[in-house]
Amino acid sequence: MSAETASSSTAGPPAPVQRPTRRFTGRNNRGGRSVILSQPGGYSTEAVYRPPQPIRGGIPICFPKFFDEEFLEKHGFARTEVWILTHDTAFPPPTPDHAYVDFLLDHKPDDFQDWPNHKFELRLRVILGPTGDLTMTTRVKNVNTNGEPFAFKFAYHSYFSVSNILATRIEGLQGLDYRDYLNHNQFTEEADVLTFEEELDRAYLNTPDEIRIRDLELRRVITIHKDDSLPEIVVWNPWEDDAGLISDFGYEEYKEMICVEAAAMDSEITLNPNEEWTATQRLSAKEY
Repeated sequence: MSAETASSSTAGPPAPVQRPTRRFTGRNNRGGRSVILSQPGGYSTEAVYRPPQPIRGGIPICFPKFFDEEFLEKHGFARTEVWILTHDTAFPPPTPDHAYVDFLLDHKPDDFQDWPNHKFELRLRVILGPTGDLTMTTRVKNVNTNGEPFAFKFAYHSYFSVSNILATRIEGLQGLDYRDYLNHNQFTEEADVLTFEEELDRAYLNTPDEIRIRDLELRRVITIHKDDSLPEIVVWNPWEDDAGLISDFGYEEYKEMICVEAAAMDSEITLNPNEEWTATQRLSAKEY
């Protein structure tokens, strides 16, 4: 039967939704073990897998620092340390049509001098849904036994692949104040959509719970759904000059990427002993 004569009454049933899967790998030449959550139709970007080099791509976790008073970038140690695979009983497992994995980080490198020797637990649950939605929930707990509080900042440093940065739009930021890290000043966003024509590095304040990345060439919208624990959105693209200065960043790759990061970094979060902070973001995509 030709495509022209097929109809809804004669076509076969739709293909079943394929469930995501979880797979553990052994040690390899990339430096260690991996946990791979897979959903058909997904893809990954090239990066350097060589500890302690942070991976240029994916969703690095920025903790406990982000930017200091002089606007110098300090992402902290969470994205370069080895995490422990665990099982977090604080949250119930998702339904069987989801794949998930739990991680724990409870140590810092000896040479990280910007944060005292606090005892902490940084837990991360990653859930991949049957339609490709990716949910990440983070819990930070102060487990100091000396009664000392500690303060931190946090961000999901998310890299997104786009077809063309010139055909990429960020929606949901109009009317918001933002800090511009390129000229060290604060402004208000007047445009109804954010477009890209040069290097951009900003932190938008008091943002709504949903921010959209619209890819005009792919006709695809990626939505960042986040809770109130992540009030800021950081938007970054290095553009041509800065891309050429980043050793693990391809010279032309700025044309096909954008970082849009749900964050808590405008003011520090302070936890007393036994107190806990929780934040969640969910990423979804659809064609239009």
